[in-house]
Amino acid sequence: MEPREIFQKRINEFKEVAEALKIQSNRFSIIRIVCFLLSIVLLVYFANAGNLGALLAVVLIFPFLFGTIVKYHNRLIYRRNHHVFLQTINQSESVRQEGNLKPFDQGEEFLDIQHPYVADLDVFGKNSLFQLLNRTTTGSGRALLADWLKTHSGKTEIEKRQEAVKELSKNIDWRQDLQARGMHFQDEESHIHTLLEWIEEPDRLTAKTMYWFLQIIMPVITIALIILYFSYGISGYIPFAAIVVNSLILKKVFEIATETTEKTSASIKALKAYNSLIGKIENTTFESEKLQLLQANFSHDDFLASHEIKKLQVILDNLETRANILYWFFNAVFLLDLYWLLRAEHWKRKTKVDVSHWFDAISEFEVLNSLAGFSFANRDFCFPIMRDESYSLSAKHIGHPLIKSKQRISNNFSMKGKGKVIVITGSNMSGKSTFLRTIGVNTVLAQIGAPVCAEEMEVGVIQVFTSMRTQDDLEESVSSFYAELKRLRQLLDLLEKDEPVLFMLDEILKGTNSKDRHNGAISLIKQLSTLNASGFVSTHDLELGNLAKESDFVENYSFNSQIIGDEIIFDYKLHDGICKSFNASKLMERIGIKMNSN
Repeated sequence: MEPREIFQKRINEFKEVAEALKIQSNRFSIIRIVCFLLSIVLLVYFANAGNLGALLAVVLIFPFLFGTIVKYHNRLIYRRNHHVFLQTINQSESVRQEGNLKPFDQGEEFLDIQHPYVADLDVFGKNSLFQLLNRTTTGSGRALLADWLKTHSGKTEIEKRQEAVKELSKNIDWRQDLQARGMHFQDEESHIHTLLEWIEEPDRLTAKTMYWFLQIIMPVITIALIILYFSYGISGYIPFAAIVVNSLILKKVFEIATETTEKTSASIKALKAYNSLIGKIENTTFESEKLQLLQANFSHDDFLASHEIKKLQVILDNLETRANILYWFFNAVFLLDLYWLLRAEHWKRKTKVDVSHWFDAISEFEVLNSLAGFSFANRDFCFPIMRDESYSLSAKHIGHPLIKSKQRISNNFSMKGKGKVIVITGSNMSGKSTFLRTIGVNTVLAQIGAPVCAEEMEVGVIQVFTSMRTQDDLEESVSSFYAELKRLRQLLDLLEKDEPVLFMLDEILKGTNSKDRHNGAISLIKQLSTLNASGFVSTHDLELGNLAKESDFVENYSFNSQIIGDEIIFDYKLHDGICKSFNASKLMERIGIKMNSN
């Protein structure tokens, strides 16, 4: 069954279950109301009748009954929402299958025009790689995906990611369930950063043994004195004095308790999201080394991450109840503020080292899950073979993943060797720039561990650099020509680091006269051929192709067009050799410019 059909089938299934759960949820809403009203009626009736036994039974039974109904109802709501999220996930996949990326997060804040390639290769923004790949639900997962798209890893790490993505891709139920779990609390995730800052703060109470002693002994003394007051009639001033002492102790920790509550209360829902994700991961058996290593972050000999996060949830939930007036009555007796603060600091001290590893591992699981979803949705894409040689690049039927499949034209290409410069000539709109982006985008995908839009591909680990969309900057008084020169200077600076670079230069030095442009382009190509780089130069300057006659580092390829009557026909296919056809005159005629026939 094709992915499109699978997604539609799942949409129908989840929609049906969600609607059935909605009906059940509505019924329990009515039951909750009836139970509450019935308890009020019975309380009033038995109170008026003076039936203390029945009144006590109502007081004891109905809160338990009502709580059970509420708990079950909340589970129904969660299940119903979960199936709605699963339905939404598959609807999103169907939209991507149509090549429509408009509804998805563009990740615009990650766009950096100074970056070696992200602006030219549509990594972020409208109709971008980020939109095509991103299936994360946490802010940290989203940021990690952006980071992967902006950097490259070593060959071993890339191959480990590939194995992990292949494994996850096969299990659509697991992948989509993980994604749906995160969607329950997606709007709350931003608060996790405040929680992490609080966890990193130094302890303020646990270092003082006195607080541990007071937290244990004072509630015992206070309760004992209250019992003596009611049982043996000792003076009420004595238990009152104990409560005053407790209040003075609470005053000492009041500011700490308030600050802790303010910093953590908003993150409780986010904690539930992470705990749900961690629980899912902990209870799964993985085969790939990468997933096993990530899973290992959540367990030690003495505890599981999900259990520890649950403990923190309980602590923070209880601190949040400080807003309840009943809390303060018990606080004065049991020193609840001190009790929960000490346990919070004990939790921090025990788990501080592990917490960042937990959240990092979740983020990485989410990114791998995104790549797996991308892989499943594009079964005709392949996982590239990663070569030890940086300057090894070959592909069979390689196409641009951001072009709709029905419109996509694929090409074969191979290049090997340091210092190699591929000069691509061609007529306007024939596909030169698209081909450069095709190579660049797929190289980026390959180096994050994702499948590529090709039947076969082999590539080495290499830094991609592009100069394709340089623009003038009026605010900085920078012309487009000077902007391009600055971009080329950036390339030369990058090459000084002696890291292998795959460059893609589109219509270089286009902002100056033909002679200077030609001489400058030749000089740059010769210089690049001697450095730790290989790459592509697209141009209208046919004379650049003559370099192949006098050197062994230049190879010529071209994109051509045909003019049949008033029509310009493009095949968008890569051909060997220099371009043999140009269409500028015909294009100018078509917009109304009267060409001189001489």
